[in-house]
Amino acid sequence: MSNLKELIIKRSSVKGRVTKFKNYISKFSKSSSLDSLQIGELKIKINKFECLSSEFSELQGQIETLNADELEDELDIREELENEIDSAMSLAQDILTRFSKNFNFEDAHSSSTHQGCGGNSQGLGFKLPLIQVPRFDGSASRWMQFKEMFSSLINENSNILPIYKFHYLVSYLEGDAARVVSNLEVCALNYNKAWSLLCERYDNKRQLINSHLNALFSIEPLTRESDQALRSLIDGVSKNLRALSSLGQPTDQWDTLIIYMASSKLDNQTSMKWEEHRNTLSDIPTLEQFHKFLKDRADVLESFNQHKIQNKRITSSHGVSGPSSNNNYTRNSKQNKVFSYVTQPSSNNNTNRYRTRCIVCKGNHFIYTCPSFLAKSPELRIAEAQRLQLCMNCLRSTHKTRDCLGGTCRECGKLHATILHRPTNQEPATPAQGSSDTVAAQTAVEEISVNISRQPISHVILSTVSIRVTNPKNSKSEIIRTLLDSGSQSSFLTQRVKERLNLEAIPTDINIIGIGNNTNNYVTERCFVQVSSLHSDYNTNLSCFIMPELTGNIPKAYIDRKQIDIPNHIQLADPNFYISGPVDAIIGADLFWEVIGNNIQSLGKNSPFIYNSKFGWVISGPISLNNKIKHTHCNFVSSNSLDDRLEKQISKFWEIEEMPKRSLLSDSERACEQHFQTHTTRLESGRFCVRLPLKDSPSVLGDSFSQAKKRFLNLERRFRKQPHLKQAYAAFINEYIDLGHCSELSSFTPRSGYFLCHHPIFK
Repeated sequence: MSNLKELIIKRSSVKGRVTKFKNYISKFSKSSSLDSLQIGELKIKINKFECLSSEFSELQGQIETLNADELEDELDIREELENEIDSAMSLAQDILTRFSKNFNFEDAHSSSTHQGCGGNSQGLGFKLPLIQVPRFDGSASRWMQFKEMFSSLINENSNILPIYKFHYLVSYLEGDAARVVSNLEVCALNYNKAWSLLCERYDNKRQLINSHLNALFSIEPLTRESDQALRSLIDGVSKNLRALSSLGQPTDQWDTLIIYMASSKLDNQTSMKWEEHRNTLSDIPTLEQFHKFLKDRADVLESFNQHKIQNKRITSSHGVSGPSSNNNYTRNSKQNKVFSYVTQPSSNNNTNRYRTRCIVCKGNHFIYTCPSFLAKSPELRIAEAQRLQLCMNCLRSTHKTRDCLGGTCRECGKLHATILHRPTNQEPATPAQGSSDTVAAQTAVEEISVNISRQPISHVILSTVSIRVTNPKNSKSEIIRTLLDSGSQSSFLTQRVKERLNLEAIPTDINIIGIGNNTNNYVTERCFVQVSSLHSDYNTNLSCFIMPELTGNIPKAYIDRKQIDIPNHIQLADPNFYISGPVDAIIGADLFWEVIGNNIQSLGKNSPFIYNSKFGWVISGPISLNNKIKHTHCNFVSSNSLDDRLEKQISKFWEIEEMPKRSLLSDSERACEQHFQTHTTRLESGRFCVRLPLKDSPSVLGDSFSQAKKRFLNLERRFRKQPHLKQAYAAFINEYIDLGHCSELSSFTPRSGYFLCHHPIFK
C-alpha cells in the first residue's frame, strides 16, 4: 500500500508538470512572432514533454496493477490525462510549425555546426563528412573521449553561441549525466555553469584511473579458441592502457604485469602456444611482442576457420538441386547466415550413394525426423546419442561436440540439440482419454465435485462473464468477473467479495477435495446473493460457498485480441476476456444450464466458439497461440460432508498418535546411545551428569592451554589498570563459587582438552 501511495504522489507531480507546460505554451499562442532563441527553447521543452508522456504511461501502468480493485477509475484518470498531454503536444507542435516558417532554425545552426564539427571544407573542393560527438551516459570509461571531442568541436569553438552550445550539450547527454544539468534552465548564462558541473562530477582523476584499472582486471577469460575473442582482448587492453597513459600513469613500465594478467585470461590452446613462443625469446617479452603474437594468432585462426567453412560448403553442396523442405541441414556460420543443403539421388543405379540413412533405425531420413528417436524421452535420447558417439549439438558422427559449428539450443541457448533439451520445470501431464476434455462427477449424494482437465496441446479460453452481484439485504452491489463451470454442482464466491458487500454468512461444514482425492481446504461459510445481467433484465438468487481464493488469473497466456475475428454485432458477456485478471465467482451446474442458450457459432479454424447466454455472448474453446504455454492449469473443486469422512479421520488420528516402531540404528546412533548409558550418572542433588560425546579424539583440538593462559594474563593486566572492573569480576566469581558452579584448583597439570579464558561482559 505504501508503494501505491508513492506512485500516486509521483503521478500528482506529473500532473503539475503537464499544467506548467500548458501555461508555458499558452503565452506563445498569443505572440505574433518568435525569435530563434525562443524556438530553440520550445524544441527542448517539447522533447522533455515527450519523455514526460512516456514516464506517465509507465507510472500509470504500475498504479493500475497495484490498484486493480478500482481499475475503472484508474482507466478514466489515464484517459483524462492522456487527452491533456495530447492536446498540449499538438498545440506546441502547431506553434513550432507556424513560427518556423518565418525563421528556419536549422539553417541558423547549420553554418556553426559544420564549422564546429566538419571543419571548413570550402578550400578543399569537396565536403567533409559531419563529425558526430558520441553520447555520454555518465560512464567513467567514456568521459575522456566525450570531453575531448566536445571540447574541441563545441566548447572551444568561438563561432557557436553559448545558448547553442548548451543545446548541443543537452542533446549529447543521457542517463545520469543528463540528470546533473537537468535542474538548470537552458539559457546562455547557464552554459558555463552546466559544463563546470559536468567536469566537477566526472573529471575525477582518481575515479577515472580506478575505472580503467577495474576494466583491465575484470576481463572475462576466454573459454574457446576464437579469433574474435583474441581481437577483443587486444582491443580492451589497449584501450584502457591508452586511457591510463593519458591520465599520467606510467603504463610503459607495466609490460610484465599486463602480460601476466592477460595471458592468464587466454584459453588453453592459445596459452600453450604463447608459452612455446615465449621460450624462443632471448629476453623477457615486451607488451608489443605479446600483442603481435595475439594478432598473428588471430589471423591464423581466422584464415583456418574460413578455409574450414569453405571446404564444408563445397563438400555439402555436392548434388545440390535447390531449396527444399525435406532433408535439409542448417548451419550457423561465423556471419550468422543460414545455409540449407539438400541431397538429391541420381538417376543411375547407384541410388543409395547420397541417400540419407538414419543411424538409429537405418531408415532413409534424418535423425531429427526419426519416429523411433523422437518417441524417446530427452534423457533416453541423450543416452542413445552418447552410445552412438554423436555430436550432441547437430547429432552427426563426423566430429566432436566441441568442434561443431552448428547453432545452439533454441530453448536455453546451450551447446546441444533442441530435441535433447530437458525442461527444468517439467511437470507430468494429466492423463486424459482421447483428445477431449475429461469431465468426471462424483456420485455420492452429499458430494459436490468438479473435474476439468486438458492436455497441454493448445491454450483454452475459459468461459468468463461479467455480472453484477448484489447483497439482497443492503442492496450493495459490485461488478465481478465470473467463471461458468458446467461440471461443478455448486457455485462459489471469494472472501474479498463477501467482505466488500457485507454479506451475511451462513455456517456450513464441507471439505474441498482436489485431484487425486486429496483434501485441500475446508469451507465453513455460504452466502445468498442476487445475480443480474449487465445486458438484459435477467436476475436470480444464488447460494454460494465462500473460499479465500478460487483460481489464479485468467487467462494464463497472452492472447492477441486481433487474432480472433468476432462479429461486430456480438455483445460479449466479458469484453476483457483476453486480459489476464482475477476470478471472484464460479457459477456451477445449479445455475449454468438456466443461463446458457442454444445458439453456438464457430469463429473459424484454430479459433474458439461463442454461445449466447442470459449474460451476453460467451467466448470459449481452444486457440493456437504464437507464444509457448509452459503451464496447463486444471480447475477442480470437490466438497464432501465432513460427517461422511469421520471414520477415516478418526482412524488417521490413531495412526498419528501411535508410537513408531523401533527402527534400526546407524553406527553413530548406536555409539551415542551407548555413550549415554555408560556415562550418565545422578548427583546427590538429584541432577543428572552427562559427559559430552566427542566424535573425534580431543587431541585434534590442538594446544589451547598456552593461548588461554596468555589471554588470562592479559585480563589480569587489565584489572590492574581498572580496579573497579577487578572488584566487580571478583564478586561475580565468588558468587559462582558459592552457587557451586565452579571451584578453585590448588594444583593443576595441563591435560588434553580445550581451554577457554573467561572474560567479563557488561550489559
